[in-house]
Parts: sequence; C-alpha cells; structure tokens
Amino acid sequence: MSVGEVFGVFPEFGNILPNELAYDFKAGGAIWGVLLVVYPLMTGILAGSYLVSALAYGFGVKRLYRVAGLSLIISVGLLLSAPIFPMADLKQPQRAFEIFLRPHVIPSDAYPGVSPMAFFGILYIPLLVVALLNLIFVYRADMAAKAEATGNVIYRILSLGRGYSSEDVERDRRIVKALSIIGVILAILFHGYFDILLASIKSRILWVDPSLPIRLLASAVFSGAALVTVAYYIAARFSPGESIDAGTMKTLSLIMLFGLAAALVTEITSEILRGGYYLLPGEGIEYYESLRESMFIDNAYYILALILLVSLLIPRVRENIHSVAAIAALAVVTEILNKWLVVIVPQLLSRTEAGFLEYAIEGWEVRLLVGGLAWTVFVFTILLWIFPWNGKFASRWDIVGEGR
Repeated sequence: MSVGEVFGVFPEFGNILPNELAYDFKAGGAIWGVLLVVYPLMTGILAGSYLVSALAYGFGVKRLYRVAGLSLIISVGLLLSAPIFPMADLKQPQRAFEIFLRPHVIPSDAYPGVSPMAFFGILYIPLLVVALLNLIFVYRADMAAKAEATGNVIYRILSLGRGYSSEDVERDRRIVKALSIIGVILAILFHGYFDILLASIKSRILWVDPSLPIRLLASAVFSGAALVTVAYYIAARFSPGESIDAGTMKTLSLIMLFGLAAALVTEITSEILRGGYYLLPGEGIEYYESLRESMFIDNAYYILALILLVSLLIPRVRENIHSVAAIAALAVVTEILNKWLVVIVPQLLSRTEAGFLEYAIEGWEVRLLVGGLAWTVFVFTILLWIFPWNGKFASRWDIVGEGR
C-alpha cells in the first residue's frame, strides 16, 4: 500500500478519510448495503397497503372493498418477511433475533446504554399482533364456511369456533374497523421510525433532514397503493371468473397521485432549503453542485416520478385500467430507486466532503437477498393458499357494510 493510499488520497475518489479505508472501494464502500434497501422498501409498501385496507374496512371507502383483503394479505406477508433482511445484514444469526426479545431501552448496570434499534422490536410486535388479528377477523366468516364444508382443522381454528351468520359477520365488521384504524397508526409509526432514525444521524449530510420522515411516509402511501394495484391487476386478469373493476383502479390511481404529489413537494422543498443553506459563505456550494451532478440515480428518480405524476394528472389515463396498471408497475421501480437513493447514496459521500466511495453488491449479500426473497415468496404462497381474496368475498363484505 502506498503512502497516498494510507492517507486516502485517490485521484478517482478525491480525499477520503483513512478510517474509510476499512471498506474495499471496489466491493462495498457502504456500511448499510442492499439488504437495508429492501427493508425500508418493504416496510413502506406494507404501511401503504395497510392504509388501502384501512380506507375500506376502517373508513368505509366501498370502491376499495375488492382489493382490501388482498392489500391486507400483502401487508401481513411483508410484515412477516421484512425483518429477515436487517437481521441477515447483522451477520449474527445466533443473536440477531434478540432485538425482539431483549430490547435495551432502559439503562441498567449490565447494559448502561440504550439502543435506538430496539424500538423496532417494540413497534413491530404490536403491529404484527394487530395485523394478524385484523386478517383473521376479516376472513373469519369465510374460514367458518370452509370449516363446515371441508372439516379442515386449520379453517376451524381460524374461524375461532364461531359461525357465519349475519350477526357474526356484523360483529366481525365492528372489530375489523377498530383493528384497521389501530393498525394503520402502528404501521405508520413502524415505518416512520426508520425514517426518523436516518434523519437523526448527523454524520451523513443527506440524512440530516427534518422533512425526510414526511417524504418517505408519503412515498410509502404511493408505493403501497402501486403494489396493490399491480397485484390486483395480475390476480384478477389471470383468475377465472374474475374481472377488473374500473372504479377500484381509478381510486387506487388517486391514492398514488396524492402520495406521489406529497412526496415530490416535500422533496423539492427540502432541496431548495438545502441548496439555500449551501449558498451561505463557507458552506461549500461547489461541493453541493458536484454532488447533485454526480447522482444519476437521483436524476433518474426525479424524471420517472415527474412522468408518473403528469400521467396520473390526466383523467383519461386514470380511467384506463391498463394504463393505471402500467403506471403502478413503473411506480414500484421508481420506489426501488428512491430507497437506493435514500439508503446507499448518502453513505458514498466521504466525510471530508471532498470525495466519493464506491459500492458494489458482494456475493454474500446476493445470497442473503435471494434467500430473503425466497422466504417472502413462501410466506405469500401460504397466505394466499389459506385466505381468499376474490370478488365473491369482497361483494359479500360490501353488502354487510352497505349503508353504514
């Protein structure tokens, strides 16, 4: 290693602090890698899809009844899958689960410090309990009917030992309404806490932004509605006897529009304020300008987001189910770019503010990523095998809730 390498002087990267040499620039310059990109992506989508379900079951938006059950299944599936990725990133499988069992939130002699990461477990467990109860009570009457028809033990357990009379379904509806409202609040807190944690890390200049939690929550609404739209379009199109409801697709497009507009307004406002700060004497406007020019992913995100926003503003586009599905699919890709931009890019800036690191996904990350995604597919396979989502269920729930 040369003297220049020891002191972090690289012509292609600029001046880099020596302690940043702990990471191989050609294979992983970022501390949080792709696994930590997937985690906020999944938690954001689950919060947004839970909101779609809550709008139907909790606030009575009847145009969303057809996708409310599916959106709830998506939320629960992602809730069971998302923690796998940060736990895998810890590379301590024998101890990673202890964050849920032993959160160090109260100082003691044994553990004098407190862990902000432990609050993830505190927020995760109540949300998981509420979401599972919500899912069970939404489909409880269907489970009772299937248990009576087939005698299956699983369906009998999920029916909670009750029938499917109109009184039973009405009682379920009241319980689901309360659980939906509580659950969406917990989902927002669960996803929002990660955003608050990023915004409080002062060592990364692009994370120190009080508007970051608001922006990411808005993008969660946008991405959650987008994935629900794509899933509903595919499931209804390729399922026999099912049809795509135009009113449902239009309502989902409006949710995407409002979420995307809020995210972009917050993002642009933040950029204006940040740019104004760097215009102050001695705050390095040259560094800020070079930073903006170097971020291809940032520019790609803005371009895609503006294309989606303009498309969703056109009424005829929102009324075409195929156009809405295509926009939703592109929206999911846009949200992946957004999460990469939020998690990875701020870590690639040298703390000297005079150079850039590189990040390349390593082999162990690829293996863990594939394993985590395989687990996600397995979870959704089990959920969709047990719980129905089709139009017959949705229309029956709609009849029960009519006039309420």
